[in-house]
Amino acid sequence: VIPVVMAGVIGIYGLIVAVILAESIPTPHQTRDNSYSIYTGMAHLCAGLCCGVSGLAAGGCIGIVGDHGVRAVGYRASQISLFPSTTEKAGYSTIPDGEDDAAGGGGGGDVSGSEDQNKLFVGMLIMLIFSEALALYGLIVALIVSQHSYVCE
Repeated sequence: VIPVVMAGVIGIYGLIVAVILAESIPTPHQTRDNSYSIYTGMAHLCAGLCCGVSGLAAGGCIGIVGDHGVRAVGYRASQISLFPSTTEKAGYSTIPDGEDDAAGGGGGGDVSGSEDQNKLFVGMLIMLIFSEALALYGLIVALIVSQHSYVCE
């Protein structure tokens, strides 16, 4: 769920830049005099490309991190099935829980893997936040670049 929400936020960054750029384009005059210069047009193009390319990079990063994170964190939960089979699946489910330890090693701490899952989740969340920062930097640069203009007279 978290990667999907973060990807939606990146789309909103593009929408913000598009609205700002659309509002700064002047309407044509009846005399057909050009008031929208090539300099302003290129500044707007660069602003859109900056936001778009950084959003593309951040989206790819969020997709990769989210996919691997969900597979790693959700691996233990995937052993629970609505349709049980007779074959034993390898994974965290084969690690004995603390209470059911047949070896009698008691008191060795939590070996069920939940601590590892928490570490994986926190690491995934940090990588997702830094991936989102790529798009945020692109938004900031796009807003700065979009303010450059030259009016034809």
